[in-house]
Amino acid sequence: MWLIYLKKPARLWGTVALALIVVSFVCARLNSKGYVNRIQPDQSEELVKQASLEQAKQEALLESRGDEVSKIRFAEDGSNDFLDRAGMDDADLKYFEKQGGFGEPEWKKEKKTRTSGGGDGSLESEIGGEDVIAGVQSEEFEPDEGSEPIIMAEADMVMANRLDLLNLRLTLILLVLAICVVLYDYLRRANLYGKASRPLPLPSSWLNALTPMPPLVVSKKRHRKSARSELARLVKRGDSFVYLTDDPARVAKFPKSLRRLPFIGGKEELIPASAEIDDDFIFETVWYGRSSFVVADSERALKLLAGFLAKLEQRILSRAKVSQTAHLVWDLSIPMPRQTREEAMKLALATGFSILILREKISKAAQAQSNRSNQPGLEGEPIPS
Repeated sequence: MWLIYLKKPARLWGTVALALIVVSFVCARLNSKGYVNRIQPDQSEELVKQASLEQAKQEALLESRGDEVSKIRFAEDGSNDFLDRAGMDDADLKYFEKQGGFGEPEWKKEKKTRTSGGGDGSLESEIGGEDVIAGVQSEEFEPDEGSEPIIMAEADMVMANRLDLLNLRLTLILLVLAICVVLYDYLRRANLYGKASRPLPLPSSWLNALTPMPPLVVSKKRHRKSARSELARLVKRGDSFVYLTDDPARVAKFPKSLRRLPFIGGKEELIPASAEIDDDFIFETVWYGRSSFVVADSERALKLLAGFLAKLEQRILSRAKVSQTAHLVWDLSIPMPRQTREEAMKLALATGFSILILREKISKAAQAQSNRSNQPGLEGEPIPS
């Protein structure tokens, strides 16, 4: 998926890759906890080696002490009672006792305990009832110790643990890498109109570092709700704007504020540009990202646009630039003159502004009116609809 993403960057490949890695991350931990942790080494070879070692010791003793082997064996004799202790001198007895060659039979230990007065004298003590009851409880009421262990050779168990550790670390690394890829893809598409995901109020420097904001964006949406949705998108990005239109009825349907984040708070006030608010105040407020304005008069909109371009030229001389992207949203029934659009693009690119043109269906009368317009500073050929 990542190789396909490098060839053709698209949100689908990064999202699918992240989903697959999350599944592999969960499965790796389930496999480690439910299977690998149950593996235990196979002790059968060690038991065989121990038995063969004991047999070799007995054979060595028989070869060295063959004449001292007891001819008669009793049922209560232990495995180490095959030598005749009566035929040994004191030195041999001490040697074999140190080496553990002689072990006192259990029946002799129990007999000594009974003759020495051990026990409480009860019936259970005489017949060993406590042991019987304990044995019954241990067999019938044995607690459940979990899943049955998996017996495996020690070398295979070591290899399984190594592979399990490698699998756990690899899936964790891939998960972190997948999250980074998804975040990179989100930031990369944030300034691509029509390809961005749900906008978030992030610093413009993060977004512009991967994909610079284009100085001119033309919206192809033609429905009536496009203006409100576009303004809401800008607010969710944390950007400020000046909305220029000649349709007061549309502005009357706008809310007084737009929410930046759902269910959290933080609203952007939409201030109507009344006659009491001068253009300088609007420019400075938008430049520092304090609020956004709505201009619902065509004459005021054209005058404000000309003033904005003049002030942007002054800011270029001091190499000033907005910290958060600001937008000029053009939604008039007449298209923006070509010369004005080119000049606005150049100034916006140098100062961090962006010109957003909402393309609506323009009538022939509006086209003719735009061609006959002779506003100061706005002369030029209109852009084709």
